[in-house]
Amino acid sequence: MAALTEKVYRSFIKGLVTEASPLTFPENASIDEQNFVLNRDGSRSRRLGIDYEDNYGLKTTGFTAAQLATGRQSFHRWDTPSGDTTVSIGVVRVNDKLWFVDLLTNNPSNNLLNGGSSISLTGLSDSNIETTVINNKLIIVSKDLAKPVVLSYNSSTDTVSQSTISIEVRDIWGVNDGLLVDDRPGSLSTTHKYNLRNQGWNPTISTVSGADAIDYTFTILGSYPSNADVWTLGKISNAASADYEKYDPNVLKKNSTSNYQVARGSYIIDAFTRGTERQNVSGLTGLPLDKETNNITTVASYAQRLFYSGINSIVSGGDSRSPNYSGYIFFTQVIQSEDQLGKCYQVNDPTDPSINDLVASDGGSIQIPEATQIIKVISSQSSLLVFAENGVWEVYGDTGGFIATSFQVSKISPNGIINPRSIVNVGGNFVYWSKAGIYLLSPDAGSGRFSAQSISLTSIQKLYLDIPDLGKNHCKGFYDEKENRVRWMYNDSTTYSTTNYINRYTKELVLDLTLQAWYTNSISSLASNSPAIIDYIEIPGYAVSTAESTVEVGTDDVIVTSGTTVVITDTILTNRSSLFSFLTMVGSSFTISKYNSSSFTDWKTAGSGTGANYSSYLVTGYELFNDIMRKKQAPYIFFYFKRTEDGYSLSGASLILDNPSSCLVQAQWNWADSANSGKWGNQFQAYRLLRNYIPSGVGDPFDYGDSVIVTKNKLRGSGKCLSLKIESEAGKDMKLLGWGISASATSNV
Repeated sequence: MAALTEKVYRSFIKGLVTEASPLTFPENASIDEQNFVLNRDGSRSRRLGIDYEDNYGLKTTGFTAAQLATGRQSFHRWDTPSGDTTVSIGVVRVNDKLWFVDLLTNNPSNNLLNGGSSISLTGLSDSNIETTVINNKLIIVSKDLAKPVVLSYNSSTDTVSQSTISIEVRDIWGVNDGLLVDDRPGSLSTTHKYNLRNQGWNPTISTVSGADAIDYTFTILGSYPSNADVWTLGKISNAASADYEKYDPNVLKKNSTSNYQVARGSYIIDAFTRGTERQNVSGLTGLPLDKETNNITTVASYAQRLFYSGINSIVSGGDSRSPNYSGYIFFTQVIQSEDQLGKCYQVNDPTDPSINDLVASDGGSIQIPEATQIIKVISSQSSLLVFAENGVWEVYGDTGGFIATSFQVSKISPNGIINPRSIVNVGGNFVYWSKAGIYLLSPDAGSGRFSAQSISLTSIQKLYLDIPDLGKNHCKGFYDEKENRVRWMYNDSTTYSTTNYINRYTKELVLDLTLQAWYTNSISSLASNSPAIIDYIEIPGYAVSTAESTVEVGTDDVIVTSGTTVVITDTILTNRSSLFSFLTMVGSSFTISKYNSSSFTDWKTAGSGTGANYSSYLVTGYELFNDIMRKKQAPYIFFYFKRTEDGYSLSGASLILDNPSSCLVQAQWNWADSANSGKWGNQFQAYRLLRNYIPSGVGDPFDYGDSVIVTKNKLRGSGKCLSLKIESEAGKDMKLLGWGISASATSNV
């Protein structure tokens, strides 16, 4: 045998890697793993079990199992509603109803707002909702909602009220009147009359002998104005007093030689019911229906405005001028009052001869013709990001910020998305799931413009591509700011479908941004009536509670003349250990759950104290010991653990250790992926307390004397390479610090 080679593993923090050759596998990474947490000190520990929050409440929704199976459930955050900084509202959506929980309490699931009552959103069915907050109002959009909904909260009465928003635009399209732009027709159709009115030929422009300017033009010229005519080109300065607006059609004919379409947009109409609105504002009948049948699905607040988009445009009863909204983004005027939440148009009439300028604070629309279907708009610090099926675009101002008079649109990446909830804002960077992999958008240090790069391609691409499309399409992401980790929940089970609890999840993919490493979690289920995680809940970093205390002078209570002790109420702020929880469905009820159970079982409370067991395991990368040709042996391996036992409890008449640990290890030689290879060793227990300890009783603190447990273990077998499967034992902890191994190789190849 050749000389011994010693290897020490004490920084096992590269996480899961699927994109490496068996001959080039990186050190400190795993081939496979589940339910372990990567700690930044280089150690590994089991994740805690998931269970209900302390002092939880179960809120019954009233829906049947069949209704919940085909419906949608989600969580949305609403900070400082109506300007009240003492309230942070969590909005729980279950099918067509919304409930409201107070996130600043220690147990939000047991502290419902709005008197504990829900509100219903008319028309909401089985489509997702998106929300944003502006001026302390919560804006809600969905494919199911004919109009965006705005929620307001009155903290003094604890009531939530709702209203709808009409998206108003200037009619920059007009209708198809069948004419060439410079045609002056001999007869006036309803459609052409509407176009002329919308182009500034208002009845008040000119009246002579009771005729308006349009009819007066026909009287004098024998034809009506064209779509290239502007009535102001017929103005005269020496008209008789009867000529109210000083307009002469002959002067118009002389001065108007253009064959270009003049400005449209004198009328302000609803962007979706265009035909009905045109008839209402003009008083004309017989115009095309021209109705957009689909609705807004994404909304963002940015630059003191709202941006609406995500319309899969299908027009009913339209004509050749009907717009296709699939690539549209509507933006409001700078919002100073609630009546501007839907005003997506410039204030000045573009057809007005006096004041028609576009100003910086105006509303309007942005068109990205290349975008096949816009899925999500989201604001960054200095721009608006637009995620579509076929790419990602950035909208930004020419001079910083966004203004209506000067902005640009540039394409960032051809790798688009189909799931808006996969996008996670990571402190101004954005991570999202695309068909091609997981991508990171980050701004360039010099220009500030975003660029895209794949972060899964060289790490977990195989794992990602193996997730079924349905699982990718309905995953939900979250950024844990405190731990600097991005998390996604998804479901990859064979029974998962859009009609079988599409918002119930069984897996987590976690990216630790500090370590640049991936790991996975798998949520276990009870045999029957199991709770299920539905969404992430972003929890504020502190909780607010109150406590009463008596007023004292020295050691004496202060008492009023009636004999009553003076009591004051103190506000107590408590820092939270975690900034996220899980929205959880339990039958037809909802509650909140966390990774909080040191029993290392999931759903212990719902499982009547037993819960569902889960395994924490990892398979280390292939260790070649710097030689791929010779067979090796490693007779002994040393393991190092942090001791977890910290006391004793009674079990019947016996004392048992509190918080015991366990670590089961199996050697796997020669790249073997099955026990059938004959290269898998026997599993052995690597965590052992090496000396006896005699407790004094139940209160004994287990003063063992050593905080690190070190064991020497025999390692059977041989082969050209070695990997280890490290696995937990049911109900027991494990805090793995590392291991050391010495191996010898044969002299001959």
